[in-house]
Amino acid sequence: MTEEHAEITGGAHLARALRAEGITRVFGIPGTHNLEIFAQLATEGIDIVSPRHEQGAGYMADGAARVTGKVQVVVTTTGPAVFNALTALLQSFTDSVPVLLIGPGMPLTHPGRGNGLLHEVRNQSQAIEAVLGDSHRVTSPGEVSLAVGQALSTMRSGRSRPAYIEIPLDLIEATGPGTLHPSVTRPHPSPEPNAIRSAAEALAASQRPLLIVGAGARAAGVEIEELSTALGAGVILSSNAKGTIDDEFENNLGAIGVLEVLPEVLSSADAVVAIGTELAPSDFWPEPMPLPDTVVRLDVDEVQMLRNARVTHPIPADATDSTIALTQQLRQTRSAGLSRAAVEWLRGWQDTITAAAQEEGAPWAALSGGLNDYTTSAAASVIIAADSTMCCYYGVQTGWRARRGDRFLYPAGAGTLGFGLPAGVGAKLAAPEARVVAIEGDGGAMFTIAELSAAAQAQVSLALIIVDNGGYGEIRNEMADRGDTPAGVALLGPDFPALATSLGARGLHIETQAELAAALREAEEFAGPTLIHITEDSRAATDMLGAFGQRAKSTEEPKSTEERNLT
Repeated sequence: MTEEHAEITGGAHLARALRAEGITRVFGIPGTHNLEIFAQLATEGIDIVSPRHEQGAGYMADGAARVTGKVQVVVTTTGPAVFNALTALLQSFTDSVPVLLIGPGMPLTHPGRGNGLLHEVRNQSQAIEAVLGDSHRVTSPGEVSLAVGQALSTMRSGRSRPAYIEIPLDLIEATGPGTLHPSVTRPHPSPEPNAIRSAAEALAASQRPLLIVGAGARAAGVEIEELSTALGAGVILSSNAKGTIDDEFENNLGAIGVLEVLPEVLSSADAVVAIGTELAPSDFWPEPMPLPDTVVRLDVDEVQMLRNARVTHPIPADATDSTIALTQQLRQTRSAGLSRAAVEWLRGWQDTITAAAQEEGAPWAALSGGLNDYTTSAAASVIIAADSTMCCYYGVQTGWRARRGDRFLYPAGAGTLGFGLPAGVGAKLAAPEARVVAIEGDGGAMFTIAELSAAAQAQVSLALIIVDNGGYGEIRNEMADRGDTPAGVALLGPDFPALATSLGARGLHIETQAELAAALREAEEFAGPTLIHITEDSRAATDMLGAFGQRAKSTEEPKSTEERNLT
């Protein structure tokens, strides 16, 4: 059913189309070329969240989309603003997150070689298309509604990814008739019975099976635990799948994609079921990724069957439906229970992985411990918005004990810095009942630290933990490991608690695991963000902290877990 509108502006067509699609919030910054859009968004009652930078807008929308699974919208002005947001949209693309970017472009009659118009880009939509693949430049005010319907139809069907709509700036205020074109969602394909039967038969004889689960299976947590139990399979999670199943689930091996032991675990398996995962090197680091002869793959994107693995049993279908069907078939096909040797194999790897994770995550053990203390006492779900930093991927990813329904938002594909804080703001706005903790290193934090001001203005209650090692610690270590003299990595950082206060947030420095858990609980009660600064105890910090005579760290020997400096 369509709804016709008479002569209204392109901006009005956009706002009405978004409202009709259930969009209640946009992230973005007004500019000279998009004022009519923001006026019409306000008229339609759509909430506007104003970040301090368009990249922050993109990360906020990304965080909101990850926790809701629903399309989120970013509106920018022309040229630099669109490209500021593009880094965030690249992150959304690589992690399959549905964010719709909308921006003005050059006028319809703009000279092909340009004339120096403000924010001029000769082919803005083509540049965006090179990154996102889905770009639509409209040619009339009335086409705006059609573009919204088409973009959301694609984004809500199959694999979720970002899209871009460009409205020539002369069409934003130009008037014309138009018709609402509601999005049409294609249902996810159902698993084909013969494919399920064949996969179950291949898995029935396995004695060392593994499930590898990605974020595409987030809605299937209960079903994955049931499949694991029926098959007797260990479960390996990607970064963004953490919280899909309970970390205390008896067969869980964890989000171990960063551990050097991963290839050994995979090499010892005799069957793998990959569910909603790219099996990508950005999720599972040690390469190559050795997989057994039997690989069953459940994924809504049929193209995934041909990436990063030789798949013997492709099942292009919804993760939940296909997992249920496979479990039911296995219960009919597989003989009851695993052998004693198979159980010992799985439990042995759990012990080995636990030891490896503790060794790798030792510098951040108290950080993970404080998060665990806090999570245990939290009645609501806990969302950790992580940055691409050592304390997150070596520490929290394996050390934090997530419950089913908790979330770990991690910028895996593009590996951008500065993601954690704005993604956490978006997550909290989208899920206000959740407890949100953003975690960043001191280097990455400075990419988007201004969004503390946006969070303070919006009274977003979240905690931002900054783990300070004096600069870009991972890169410093890589330089040292090459035999190079580290250069360009030690940073003259600010007094982070004081900076937080100046931006309207709370700021404090803490020393112990117990102080961290207490500070996180106190942050829940503050109507705004709380910055919690801690000092890292690592080889990178030893080298870089104090390089400029700032942010001195304790040199005491580590004490007990409760007494030691937070690391």
